[in-house]
Parts: sequence; structure tokens; C-alpha cells
Amino acid sequence: STAGKAFVLAMADATAAKLVPGLVDLLEKEAPGVNLRVVPLTTRDPRELLESGSADLAVGHFPGVIAELTAIHLQEHTPRFLHQRLYDGEYVVVMRRDHPLAAAPLTLDAYCAARHLLVSFSGRPFGFVDEALSAMSRQRRVVITVNQFFTAGRVVASTDLLTVLPRHFVEVTGIESALTLRELPLPVPAVHVDALWHRQSAHNGAHRWLRQAVERAARRGFADAAADAAPTIAP
Repeated sequence: STAGKAFVLAMADATAAKLVPGLVDLLEKEAPGVNLRVVPLTTRDPRELLESGSADLAVGHFPGVIAELTAIHLQEHTPRFLHQRLYDGEYVVVMRRDHPLAAAPLTLDAYCAARHLLVSFSGRPFGFVDEALSAMSRQRRVVITVNQFFTAGRVVASTDLLTVLPRHFVEVTGIESALTLRELPLPVPAVHVDALWHRQSAHNGAHRWLRQAVERAARRGFADAAADAAPTIAP
């Protein structure tokens, strides 16, 4: 039974903006006795949160954790944490509508020469785009980091900074008309978004409902997005 249960979900604001509306709908229809607490995701390795019970489920991009858990599974050990792919994210360059770089295709040289805002949960000014640039012996200047995607969208809407946001998130910012999107002018690894939980919760019936509800909310959110006209992105 799910009655009287309370669950803590850790996820970034961009993820929550897409998943939580559908999740609340499922909650009201199927498990009105459940309470949810959505808290900010502040790490790319949430295992400590799950181990301590500070969170029941973490949703996000955890490439290092998933790679490690996959290796453990291949060695036929029993992993302490389990995971499930929810969706693949697509990241795009975002700038204000009348930005000087919005008038022409975005080149790698122009991108590297610009000033950048980075969404960083830790405050470290080095993300997956910087890793990809480093592999090409290139770099960019990150002049500010923030820990929320929504904040990043608001800042670039009124400055000359560039940022990189999940494409699906731009449509739910409420300021899409003030922004221009461009494809990243360099190859980057696919960004997978997974749900992660502790093995001790695997056979708990209420937790199983939660995992399935999050999966269904993700499917619904991205099916709705695909049905809508996608925003045009220039090269």
C-alpha cells in the first residue's frame, strides 16, 4: 500500500519542470495518500543521499555512477544501487534573442570567444562541454556559475552571456520568446537521464509504484513535447 507514504526525490529544476506535473497527476489519480518532497540535486553522484536515506530516488545525469554500476554488474556482483534510463537529453546553446551571435550560424571560434554561464551543481566551472572542448585543445571562459537552470535562462535573456540548457527546458521557462537557440558547434557525448535508487528499496511495493510513476511521467512529458511544434534551432 502507498497510503501515508512520503518520498523524497532529488532532481534538478529542469528535470522537475518536465516530470513533476505528470507525476502529480498520477499521484492524485492512483496514490492520493502519498506525499512527495522534491529537493534540489546538488551532485553528480547522489549515492550518499540514497545511502543515508536523505533521498528515496535521484533523477539526473550520472555518467560516472552508471558506468561504475554497469562494471560491477558485469562482474556479477550485486550492486548496492539500481538504475533505470528515463530519457536522453539534448543540450543546446541559449542566448538572448537580439544577441550579436544570433544573426549568423554559431561557429566554434565564435563560441569559444564568447563569455559563458555554466549551470554547475558544485560551483566547479568545468562541465561536459568543457571536457569536450579540452579534447579538441580548445577552451571557453566561464565567467559565472549558477546551480539552477531557470536562473541561467533568466540571466542570459538580459545579458551577452551564452549558456547551455536542455532543449526541453527552454519551452517551460516562460521566457522562450526572449531566447534564441543554436546547436552546439562541437560534438558532445549523449546526455542520459536516469533514475537511481538504493537496492534495499527495490522490492518495496510503494517505492516500486514511485519508480514506475516517474517512468510514466517521463514518457508522458516527452510524448507531449514531441506532439508540439519544436522550436526552430538554427545551425
